[in-house]
Amino acid sequence: MSLKSRLRRPIVALVALVVVVMSLLYLSDFTRVSFEGAADRADLVAEQFKLYLENHLNLEIGRRGLQPASETDWENAWTAIIRNGPDIAEMLNRTLAKADLALAILVTDKHGNVLAASPAATQSSVLAGADDIHDIQRRWWAVNLWDLMTRRENYLVTRPIGFKGSKQVLFNVTIVIRSVLLKHEVEPALKSLMLAFALALCVAIFLGAVLPNLIIDPLQRVSQSIDLIRTGQFGAATTPDRREAREFADVHSKLSLLDEQYRGAKQDASELRTNIEQLLERLEESVLLFDNTGRLLMAGEPAERMLGKTRGAMAGRALDQLFPPSSALGEIIGNAVRNQESVGERMVTVPRADGVPQHLTVGVQILRKGSSETMGALVTLRDVESRRQLERQLDFSTRLAAISRLTGGVAHEIKNPLNAMALHLEVLKNKLAGQQPEIDVIGREIKRLDTVVKTFLNFNRPLDLKYTPLDFNELVQQILALVSVEASAKHVQLETALEDKLWINGDPDLLKQAILNVINNGLEAMQAGGTLITRTTRDGDECLLTVRDAGPGIPLEIQNRVFQLYFTTKENGSGIGLATTFRVVQLHNGTIDFTSEPGKGTMFRLRFPRMIDHEREVLASATATS
Repeated sequence: MSLKSRLRRPIVALVALVVVVMSLLYLSDFTRVSFEGAADRADLVAEQFKLYLENHLNLEIGRRGLQPASETDWENAWTAIIRNGPDIAEMLNRTLAKADLALAILVTDKHGNVLAASPAATQSSVLAGADDIHDIQRRWWAVNLWDLMTRRENYLVTRPIGFKGSKQVLFNVTIVIRSVLLKHEVEPALKSLMLAFALALCVAIFLGAVLPNLIIDPLQRVSQSIDLIRTGQFGAATTPDRREAREFADVHSKLSLLDEQYRGAKQDASELRTNIEQLLERLEESVLLFDNTGRLLMAGEPAERMLGKTRGAMAGRALDQLFPPSSALGEIIGNAVRNQESVGERMVTVPRADGVPQHLTVGVQILRKGSSETMGALVTLRDVESRRQLERQLDFSTRLAAISRLTGGVAHEIKNPLNAMALHLEVLKNKLAGQQPEIDVIGREIKRLDTVVKTFLNFNRPLDLKYTPLDFNELVQQILALVSVEASAKHVQLETALEDKLWINGDPDLLKQAILNVINNGLEAMQAGGTLITRTTRDGDECLLTVRDAGPGIPLEIQNRVFQLYFTTKENGSGIGLATTFRVVQLHNGTIDFTSEPGKGTMFRLRFPRMIDHEREVLASATATS
């Protein structure tokens, strides 16, 4: 919301509040004065009629020559005069005609019986629901105004008549004030007030619209300039306004200098952040950078795999949320940050989602500015097992490449002499008469050596990969369909858990053969039956396939030879299945590793680069192919 908009509302609200408060005060005074005026006029009418009635009673007693002996006789004589005197009725009518607010005038005895009344006035009609106006005045003015405008109730003013010097009341003079008449007097003033209130609100809205334009425009330009500086557009968009005061022109001049400095600092910070992010992406270790408040600023891509959370979900989270203090990892990191002491690499074991413990090394480096001020902390996590497996795979890849070069040359050198030996052996066999078992043995061995040489040549021959976008789950399902009959025959139950929308780019035939080798090995290892679990998941930018069998496991002493060519523990095995799988996975820029515990089975993990936006990549691949 702009500054101008923020000012409009307070101005309108302030003026409206003043108008409302003044209107309420006016209504309060107006209602009070209206009721006081009505009460005063009614009191005056009641007092005048009371004096007239007292004088008239005394004159009538003297004129009639009555001499009451007791107070009761006096009361009876006065009652007869009031009830039957025509002058009193005439005086009631004249008094009522002069009283503009009065509805009726009544004279009652001490028991409430009406002795005289104005025309058409009875106790039941005019006194029903009527309250003394002096009691009404003591109520809250808003209640009185509301009742006056919404209800048709009457008000009373009463004057007692009795003996002089005595508190005994013999008669009451009651003036009934009609609320409708009082309402008619009040309504014009209320309408004028409502009109004034509406005009004041219009003035408030006008002021709210005009004043910010006259007063806040220079400040708004400053605010816009600051916003332009923040977005990097200030230098190209600002133009001086001659109407502005010199002070604001000086502010704009200083903002221009600030803009240049800010853009330079922002560019440097952006380049520095980009370089740091690229550095974190290239590192194999998981690196997390925290600020001095313990919140995550940035993290490398390996952190997603180790912690099982995306960087977007981790950004801004507190250290205790990412590494709970109750865990071994959280205890080491938390103590280092709280004590402001760097920690070298320490070995910790943390559980993973698949139940297999993960061995990590953790290091914490406290970042300081100068000698005392702490800027944050740098946490480094390394997967010990992955590092060892990577070293083994690199070593195996190096040896496999060397063997491939050696065996390729040797195979070519051996193949030609073997062909010559086979031809000459056939010639020799034709020249010799009878059966020669030795020659047959030599022939079989030459044939076996020829098969071995062909295997070498086939394994080392460069492969022509036919890449195509593949639905990873569909590929796995096709392979499981191929082995389902064999699995049923061996009493092995196939259990699958496939995550949706996993696409890779690869050669379907080679991948089928590579994955089929792993699954067949699992089936052959489960001689007593069991469950073979195949699972696909998304692991960062990779598709992960895990194959877990329930076999006897791989002995520790031969685990580092599993992918070697011609190495096998089977009686009739060839020893080229897993070596071929290793080669195919590497040709697809993937990795393969395994974990095995004797007596608990083996789990192979195959990782392939995932097609992030497979629809776009499929289209690009199809276009390139066509």
